[in-house]
Amino acid sequence: MNPRDTLALRARRLLSQSARQLGTTDPLDDVGEAIDEQLDVPYGEPTDDAPLSTHFSEQTPEHLNFVMRAAGRGVSGADRIASASQAMTRVVDRHFGRGARRWLDNQLETIRSQDNGRSASWGAAFGSAFDRAGLAESYVHCEWGPGLMDALPGPLHRIARLALEAMPGLRPVIMSVRCGRSAGAQQLSFESERPLSLPALLPLMDQLGLAHRHAGLMSAVAFILGARFVLPAEAAMVTLRPLRHGVEMRLDVSLDAIPDLPSQLMALTRLQMSERPRSVQGMDRWLTALTPDGYPGPGTVSVLSVWVRPDLPARVALYLRPASLDPRLEGMRQRPAKTAAPPVPAPRASEPVAGQALWSSSAWLPVA
Repeated sequence: MNPRDTLALRARRLLSQSARQLGTTDPLDDVGEAIDEQLDVPYGEPTDDAPLSTHFSEQTPEHLNFVMRAAGRGVSGADRIASASQAMTRVVDRHFGRGARRWLDNQLETIRSQDNGRSASWGAAFGSAFDRAGLAESYVHCEWGPGLMDALPGPLHRIARLALEAMPGLRPVIMSVRCGRSAGAQQLSFESERPLSLPALLPLMDQLGLAHRHAGLMSAVAFILGARFVLPAEAAMVTLRPLRHGVEMRLDVSLDAIPDLPSQLMALTRLQMSERPRSVQGMDRWLTALTPDGYPGPGTVSVLSVWVRPDLPARVALYLRPASLDPRLEGMRQRPAKTAAPPVPAPRASEPVAGQALWSSSAWLPVA
């Protein structure tokens, strides 16, 4: 193995390749320094969980969206909080201006506090989304800690209290700060410590003004998971984000924690989106863009997400651990032939690649 073969170098190659195929700007101009700092780990060295995951959403199928978490021996939760917040501050200051930077500093003040860093173990993760025009959004996911509840803005604080009262099995685990071109927001993610019944989400959704979206969310999750209406304890997270007119709710499902997953999960996902051809085409294009040269597929899908808003029915998002960053998938890689061979036609952008995305068997990284 090349001694210079690091996660950072592999992430750089993958993201540049994916940006070219998706038609986005190259993210390395903005986050290359953060990648070098946070992923300077020899490839193959054990890490706690996925050091970098990519994200597909029906809402923004053309985006290159990824989240990373500082890896390496001796990296603490406090180190991850510091590196993630610093990386986000740099890109927000560069792209969104001083007003956005001041807003962000206010939101990150409690996250950066000494007490919060001292109690952190998982720490934080830094993410960004890029489109054809450049940086579309940057965000930090931070481990929940003491004092964060009282620091929440009023609307999110009220929603959080409502959720805890409506569903006692929920506990806060991650607070996220997001900043885009025109606005910023905070959101809060809760883990379900008890088995989560999808029908039991209705009372909470009713209080959030989302009762009319309950059936659609429940149907989408249950359909993709093979008619499963109860999720195991600690297998699901509920994320809530205040909007200008209502609340966005997202249900994340860790596929590792689901026993007896259907063998055709990708096909079921495509079927769930079949009435939205743009979404299916966007997903196929995303999967193709994230398939490195020499690999039969893009990697391992570890998280299924379904989200709703008052004005938007259930939509699907996926989280992928790229094949080129996962040593467990190295055996799938096709080595270059020693002698010249005729070129092989590229596979079609939809069925072959989309069908070869793996499901589960990847570390659970709760991301937005």
